[in-house]
Amino acid sequence: MNKEQTRLFIGRPNMTVLHLSDPHLFADRGSTLLGVNTNESLMAVLEDIDNRNIRPDLIVVTGDISQDYTPESYQNFIQYLSRYNKPVFSLAGNHDERPKLKQYLSTSLFSTAEQLITEHWQMLMLNSHVPGKVHGEVNQDELAWLEKCLDENNDLPTMVFTHHHPVPVGSMWLDKIGIENGQQLVELLSQYPQVQMCAFGHVHQSSAIEHKTVDYRSVPSTCVQFKKHSKDFSASAEKPGYNIYHCRKNGQIEVESFRVDDYLPSVNLAISGY
Repeated sequence: MNKEQTRLFIGRPNMTVLHLSDPHLFADRGSTLLGVNTNESLMAVLEDIDNRNIRPDLIVVTGDISQDYTPESYQNFIQYLSRYNKPVFSLAGNHDERPKLKQYLSTSLFSTAEQLITEHWQMLMLNSHVPGKVHGEVNQDELAWLEKCLDENNDLPTMVFTHHHPVPVGSMWLDKIGIENGQQLVELLSQYPQVQMCAFGHVHQSSAIEHKTVDYRSVPSTCVQFKKHSKDFSASAEKPGYNIYHCRKNGQIEVESFRVDDYLPSVNLAISGY
């Protein structure tokens, strides 16, 4: 299994991670998803980050970067995120294609490396993408690689990122399309005390679930949100958002979840799918 490791020098004890997910960008910057202009909403998120004077050390994007699979959608993403001049690590979501992700997001500051090591932390980008499917799975090779990374770096507090959710979030329709072997992943992570958090996208909502010693966190989408605790597909009028993880040298993580202040998405709540 070919996995890429990269090292990042932060230069101080604390590290700030910006977590974005599910921008669903198009080549045409006027295109919409469920009534929301996804390019415009991502820009509103980035402006909100700037307005709050948040200065991330690195950015993690947990998938569904493109909605139309075009090179131009990924180029839009690169143009928007380049403003920070910080490393951007990306995972493939069910709306992405992994070869395209690696082709377009493996230049300069943009990376699809699966393992990131800093002076005080390890971050692992775990693939849950199943080609042609909406649900996720972490195959046995991926789990073996995860276990190897955790064994070899048991002195480093660790964050794991996935696209799909390994734990139920309480929406029946969403929980049918999470990581099918999520329980296997959860049990593995619980065996390693250095694993502090598993953060994911896909569910277009904010959630926090603790299992044993691991904090499972989802992040709002940068475009349309999904209604919490819904039996069937249901969009929400909530604003787009993002998470900030303040990672301390001692392994503690302080989490902030934000919604944009000055943007109101025009969500079409009557649409029953996407």
